[in-house]
Amino acid sequence: MRTPETEVLTGNIIMTRIRLARNVYGAPFSLTDMDLSEEIIKNVSRSLVNFGSFDLYRMAELSEERAESMKEKHLISSRLMKNPAGAALIDENEGVSVMIGEEDVLREQCFKKGLCLYEVYDKLDRIDDEICKNTDIAFDKDLGFLTACTTNLGTGLRASVMMFLPALTESGKMNDLVAEMDRLGLTVRGLYGEGSDGEGYVYQISNEVTLGVTERDILDSVNNAVLRICEAERAVEDKLYGGKKQLNVMDKAKKAYGILTNAVLLDYNEFLKYTAQVKIGAILGLLPINDIDKIDDLIIKVRPYNLCMEYGRKLTETDEKLYRAEMVGKELTLLKE
Repeated sequence: MRTPETEVLTGNIIMTRIRLARNVYGAPFSLTDMDLSEEIIKNVSRSLVNFGSFDLYRMAELSEERAESMKEKHLISSRLMKNPAGAALIDENEGVSVMIGEEDVLREQCFKKGLCLYEVYDKLDRIDDEICKNTDIAFDKDLGFLTACTTNLGTGLRASVMMFLPALTESGKMNDLVAEMDRLGLTVRGLYGEGSDGEGYVYQISNEVTLGVTERDILDSVNNAVLRICEAERAVEDKLYGGKKQLNVMDKAKKAYGILTNAVLLDYNEFLKYTAQVKIGAILGLLPINDIDKIDDLIIKVRPYNLCMEYGRKLTETDEKLYRAEMVGKELTLLKE
């Protein structure tokens, strides 16, 4: 089990994402005009020159496989994919994505592993300042940034932290957590946001309120909630997996590791099930995995369309299972000390 000195966040915090919703003065929130879209793309591109190298992806030019792969990585959304006038500017490290033509004209996103809300926000805020200099952003002195959905009025800021919460899930306490977060003006969603499930025990914790609060208020609220959730997860974890139950947990983790490193064909849902057991064992120190974060990377890499992009073609169902098993087996073997 973990020692008192072990970092409580290890393994339970996957990623921080900050998103800003913005619209352009005089332009419809639902951007469908190709010429206007091109004009906005040029203005945004000009704003990003000092923040690294960005690639432009026009939705009308993307293959289904490429678009779905980008969605699996959270770089674009389903809504953007359906807009022929839509585009995305994505940096070379895939840590920043600016979507043009989503629900709002602009959706600016920044990602980083771990719990780093303030750092990620500061970076995106600098990018947003440059975009606002080069683009006439729709803003009202009373309502703040004007957005397509009223829930984004004000700051337009959505601060999210992706978390791995097996103990709270298995103990049946997630409903209580959802209710508590709702009381605090926060929400709990699945891996892919609103309407998605907490597959593989992964959830997003984010703010609901954006109007009448400052950006700092939002960041503090989400940060404090995440720390409380980590403590709650650890407390339940000790009861659920501790003491005499350790042997059963270790047994499940090692069996799951054995299946994942020896399977010939591997369905994605089957992969998620066994990977969660491996990760639980690694977090508790019962399975010698030397980089837990790499497991989270693997969960994205072996999604169906990311596998298509890796192997350069659309895969049959059998090929997808075969290549997933090969990739998972190789990468998990490298992770074990």
